[in-house]
Amino acid sequence: MRELDEIEKELSGLTPRKPSPEFSERVEEALGEAGSVAMKHLPVSNPPIESAPYSFRFFLPMSVAALFLFSFYIIYPYLTNFMSDDFSGSSIKPSNMVEDLESPLHGVTSEELEVFSGVPVEGWLDPSTYERLIRRTDEGIVDRATGLPARQYRYHFIDETLWTHPATDTRILTTTPRQEVYLIDLELY
Repeated sequence: MRELDEIEKELSGLTPRKPSPEFSERVEEALGEAGSVAMKHLPVSNPPIESAPYSFRFFLPMSVAALFLFSFYIIYPYLTNFMSDDFSGSSIKPSNMVEDLESPLHGVTSEELEVFSGVPVEGWLDPSTYERLIRRTDEGIVDRATGLPARQYRYHFIDETLWTHPATDTRILTTTPRQEVYLIDLELY
């Protein structure tokens, strides 16, 4: 029994040798895309980081804070004088804005909008909208914030909205580009 315990203790202290970088690259190439994802998720053994001396860790932040407070103490009187001089003698008064809830533009009434644009405000039909798929792109495997891989697809659309005014035979077509990104979860084996 004693021999088995000694052998077990000796074996538990042994660790396998780290594989060479060439071997890891060959394994990654052989596995393809799944290999590159798997290699990114391998645990990395970091060497212990030597900590900075205590005095450096303490005095550096304190000196930066003291420098900031000193500069603020010097600059503050100039800032208050500058701000009070600019705004105390100002003769600019805010203009009275006319609020028209029916107008799509802030500060412009519907009547002014009709005069300026030459397009009637009343009589428009409800807009018709169309969604056109332009292309779908497979962007490959990405790492999510959770650390799990996912396949990413990007869809490109054009949204068209058509407004018509039958009395003046006016049509306005607007197009808006849009993208949607979908992530499909993948499982590590």
